[in-house]
Amino acid sequence: MEREYKRLICERRGVDGEVLWITLNNEKMMNSLSETLQSELCEALTLAAADAGVRCLVLTGSGETAFCSGGDIRIFQQLDNVSGYDFLYGRGNTIQRLITYMEKPVIAAVNGMCFAGGLELALVCDFIYASENASFGLLEINLGVLAGWGGTVRLPRAISPARAKEMIYRGEIIDAAEASRLGLVNRVLPNRAELYAAVEETTAEMMSKPPLALRAAKNVVNNSLTCESIEAALAIERGSIMWLISSEDAREGIAAFVEKRAGNYQGK
Repeated sequence: MEREYKRLICERRGVDGEVLWITLNNEKMMNSLSETLQSELCEALTLAAADAGVRCLVLTGSGETAFCSGGDIRIFQQLDNVSGYDFLYGRGNTIQRLITYMEKPVIAAVNGMCFAGGLELALVCDFIYASENASFGLLEINLGVLAGWGGTVRLPRAISPARAKEMIYRGEIIDAAEASRLGLVNRVLPNRAELYAAVEETTAEMMSKPPLALRAAKNVVNNSLTCESIEAALAIERGSIMWLISSEDAREGIAAFVEKRAGNYQGK
């Protein structure tokens, strides 16, 4: 993870550097998803997914104005059917799949504007923390198009379908308080400093948990949500428990509980 980027800042934090903070770094353009930023984000996520030393990721944006204002609109003027498909699938779907299936928690730390592609990026994360100045919206309808990175699919799953429809149809922008009321964000903090402090506290707590169980938790939840029946989802859960129960971490966790001490987990 030593790679340097033009539009990203990657920083390892945590006791053992196990938390990777990825900062979208194009403040002048409100951290919009330029071609360079998209490509670099694909690469950074791919490297993080393959790096056993990275156990958790945080996505955020540079500056006080925006987490991410969305796609670089100039790109849309150049798209045809072929390049448009690459933009939506080759990049957008790749980013979505990496975040969803890497079996590592990914938190969006949102400060400022979180619009269009920026909201789609936040929605694919496991959960969102926001500062009080954050604002959210899928604004593509104002351009005569719709969200293409999962916004119209994930927003109705994150909040009520009727409220999501209203936001999408109107191109509505909501503030952090309303986003919290709707359940779109998990926590709202007064400012960016307190937002980052809360994220670091949460990531530290998660990193104290047994690594295999944390991986399995994300895997079970995400895969069970796609099941057509609850029985199939329960089968996924049972399979994960059977995989975990024979692990060294589980034996250590159970022994630590019985002996009333802190567990020493190795991810084995």
